[in-house]
Amino acid sequence: MYFVRLVVVLLVAATALAQPIDTKTVDRIMTATLKAWNIPGAAVVIVQNDRVVYAQGYGVKEVGGTSPVTADTLFQLASTSKAFTSAALAVLAGDGKLAFDDPVRKHVEYFRLSDPCADANVTLRDIVTHRTGLSRHDALWDDTTLTREEVVRSMASITPSKPFRTTYQYQNILFIAAGEAIAHASGMSWDSFMKARIFQPLGMTRTVISDADWSAADHASGHRYDWRSGAVTPRSSANTTTIGAAGAIKSSARDMGNWLRFQLANGTFDGKQIADPVQLAETKTPHTVMRMEGLSLELHPETHVMSYGMGWNIQDYRGEQLVSHGGALNGFRTRVSLLPKRNAGLAVMINAERGYSLLALQNTITDLLTGKPARDWNEHYLSVDRRSEEKSEKDRQERLSRRIPDTTPSRPLADYAGEYENAAYGIATISLVDGALMLQWNRVVAPLTHFHYDVFRAESAERDLDETVAFTLDTERKIRSFSLFGERFTRK
Repeated sequence: MYFVRLVVVLLVAATALAQPIDTKTVDRIMTATLKAWNIPGAAVVIVQNDRVVYAQGYGVKEVGGTSPVTADTLFQLASTSKAFTSAALAVLAGDGKLAFDDPVRKHVEYFRLSDPCADANVTLRDIVTHRTGLSRHDALWDDTTLTREEVVRSMASITPSKPFRTTYQYQNILFIAAGEAIAHASGMSWDSFMKARIFQPLGMTRTVISDADWSAADHASGHRYDWRSGAVTPRSSANTTTIGAAGAIKSSARDMGNWLRFQLANGTFDGKQIADPVQLAETKTPHTVMRMEGLSLELHPETHVMSYGMGWNIQDYRGEQLVSHGGALNGFRTRVSLLPKRNAGLAVMINAERGYSLLALQNTITDLLTGKPARDWNEHYLSVDRRSEEKSEKDRQERLSRRIPDTTPSRPLADYAGEYENAAYGIATISLVDGALMLQWNRVVAPLTHFHYDVFRAESAERDLDETVAFTLDTERKIRSFSLFGERFTRK
């Protein structure tokens, strides 16, 4: 009976392992996906049982060029950088330098939130699990020259959109704050800590953070995608210094193979313990419920339950445990996926704004690794992508249709000109230029097109800006304020 039980245990263990990878099939999957989604270049790495079993580049670094993507070509990791930041927190927790439940102000003394309850109770765990009640406010780091500290300080003046610890709301700036906490606890900058305690021990020799190092290295170029024409065009890379711990890391497929091995081996790499396994496991433990509704159901049709850990999504997928995260920045898209029970994982990076293609690749390769029946995931996600774009356009047209024709501004355009101020967002200037109003706020410069009454529209393709600017008058019919990014700017 003991022998029978042992055989059963061994058989169960064997079936839990990932299927041996068929490299020719992976080649076909990658080639077909790049063609279906019109993606210039991509890189993929697959890990099984603490070994990199596949690392390959596809296509070209820039559309129209001939320089090929290799396994060593750098891509921007964007928000998949967040898992590196949570791993750094785990390393410091193992060192006894901090704890996940430390108050944020223990390590970032200037950190404040406008909600008294949240301000009094917010912990490091809260800010890396997207449950503080704050919505994104990405314009503060994306469209400004503010430093990391200045962006974090601005959170003190933002009104939360949800009660504290009640709702998942993705928030980049609080991960920047987590990076500042790492700097305080370690005595070195977040950038230096990542190099010294994560990149170097893991042999991630090509991985960089600074834009200068990125520019000097072998890297791909990001691309825009126009869903109407299908055109893919190069786009410039905006500065990533401020986003820091929330999305500034750049890496290659080969280096990411070491990162996958480290995560799957519970913080160990080549026999050396880099992070405390208990603390690292905490980063991949469910903390915040992510509601499965609307678009989420279409994006994850094989998932019943999804939650957020610390820089990771945790979900079921076709009966498997899947731990993953995506990233989007500067015309790059990245997805890192772990199958802990199978001791397998993959990372896929592309140089085009075609994020749903990475879900197609993740699911297709995961099905290959787990022996699940094949499904045409490209067909599914191309359909979802098209419907999503069409819905966005329909919503835009519906907004425009609410315009009341034949109206005029309440005051002469010159009366709208002036400086306006918001406690978090700073100064915005409205100018009268050649008979039309012009908005300038930090890096944003956009003409204001009259919509109706005292409502204007600010649009800039360069800044991906499409915002309503609504002015308000006081009882003396003087222009006193306007709304932008959901915030109120008051005339100085």
